Amino acid sequence: MQVVLQSGGVGSRLYPFTVDKPKCFLKLNGKPIIDYQYKNLKKYNLHKKLVIISNENHVHHFQRYFNNKKYKPKIISEKPGLGSGGSLLRNIKLLEKTFILIYSDIFFDINFPKFLRKYKNENKIFSHKTSHKFDSDVVIVDKKNIIKKIIKKKTNKKILSNTSISGIFFLKKNFLYKTNKKIDLADLILKKLNKTKFYSYFSNEKFFDFGTHDRYKKLKKNFQSNQKKIAVIFDRDGTIISEKKFVNSTRKLKVFKKFYKLIKRINKKNIILICITNQSGIAKGFISEKKLEKIHSKLNSIMYKKTGTFIDRYYHCPHYPIGGYKKEIKKLKIICKCRKPKPGLFLKAINDFNLDKKNIYNIGNTKSDMLAGYSAGIKKNFLLSENKKNIYYTKKYIELSYENLISKLK
Repeated sequence: MQVVLQSGGVGSRLYPFTVDKPKCFLKLNGKPIIDYQYKNLKKYNLHKKLVIISNENHVHHFQRYFNNKKYKPKIISEKPGLGSGGSLLRNIKLLEKTFILIYSDIFFDINFPKFLRKYKNENKIFSHKTSHKFDSDVVIVDKKNIIKKIIKKKTNKKILSNTSISGIFFLKKNFLYKTNKKIDLADLILKKLNKTKFYSYFSNEKFFDFGTHDRYKKLKKNFQSNQKKIAVIFDRDGTIISEKKFVNSTRKLKVFKKFYKLIKRINKKNIILICITNQSGIAKGFISEKKLEKIHSKLNSIMYKKTGTFIDRYYHCPHYPIGGYKKEIKKLKIICKCRKPKPGLFLKAINDFNLDKKNIYNIGNTKSDMLAGYSAGIKKNFLLSENKKNIYYTKKYIELSYENLISKLK
C-alpha cells in the first residue's frame, strides 16, 4: 500500500521552531516526531512504498533521515503554496489507484489494518473528537457514517459538531480532478460529496495534532500517557428532558437542571456524549423523522449555550410492533433489534465510535435502558430513581438518584 506523507507547508504557526525544518522533525523526548510516525507505519509494513512531498527547503532533512534506512522513500520537492489538495493534484501521476495520505503535523499510534478494513476500499477520513472545534475542519455524517458536510475551521459553525478531520486519509485516486488553483484537500472533497462517498472513520486511538505552539506543548506533556477515552450514553425522555408531555415540537423541550449540572461536571474531560432513545411516536404517526431531527438540533443548541458542549450523536428507534393508530406507518410496525431493551443501537454506537465497553457509562431512568446497556456488554449502568437516598447495587445496574450520580461522576 502506498503511503504519502505530506510536508509541503512552511509551518508558520510553529515559528520559530520550524524556521529551518519541517514540523515532523520537532523533538519529543529527544527524538524527532518522524521517528514515531515511521515506527507506527513500519509496525504494519506500510513503510516500503513511502512517498514524501516536501517543501523544497526541507528536502535535505528527509534525505538525511532515510539515508540509513533499508527502504528509501520517493522524496518530491516542491515550492510551498499549492495547498494540500493542489499538492496532490500536481503529483497525481505518481499516485497509485488507492493510497493512504498522512499530514506530517500529527502524532499517531493507530491500528492501520483496522482502519483499512472498515468501509473496505471506500474513501475514508480518520476522525476523532476534537477539543478545539473552531480551529478544525469538522464533519456531519449520516446514519451510515457517510460524510454529508464538511464545515471549515474558523467559520461560523451554527451546525454543531465535535467530529474533526484528523489528517489521515484512505483515498481513491479517481476522485481527484484538475484545477490550477491553490486548494486544500478538504475543499477538493467538499466539491465531490454529492457524487462520491467519503466515510468518517471515528477512532479513540492515540492521536495529537501539534500544528500550533499550544498543541505542541500539550503533545510533549501527554504523548506517553495512556488516557482512556470515556463515553456516556444517555436515555432521553426522563433522563435529559421531562417526559410529562409528549415532545413533538421544540417548544415542549424542558431540560432538567440536574442534567446541566452533570454535564458541567464532566465536560472538561472531552468525553464522548451519546443519546439513545426509543421514539415509537414515529411508527404511530405522531411525529416525523425530520421533526425529531429538528428537536435534537434545538436540544443541542440549548445544551451548548448552557454548558459549552452538546450530544455528539443521537440514535433513535422509530419502530413499534403494535398496531391500531390512525396515522401509523406500516413499514415501521415491526419487532426490531434496535428498540430498547434490545441492544441494537448500543452496539451500533459502540461500533461507530470504536468504543471500549469498559469505558462506557450508560445512564437512563427505566430498566429497559439498563437491560439494553447490559446486553451490549456495558458494565457501568446507572438507573436514575427520584429521591433515592441510598445507592442499590445489582448485577446489571446501579440504582441511585441524579444527585448521587453527579457526585459519583466527579
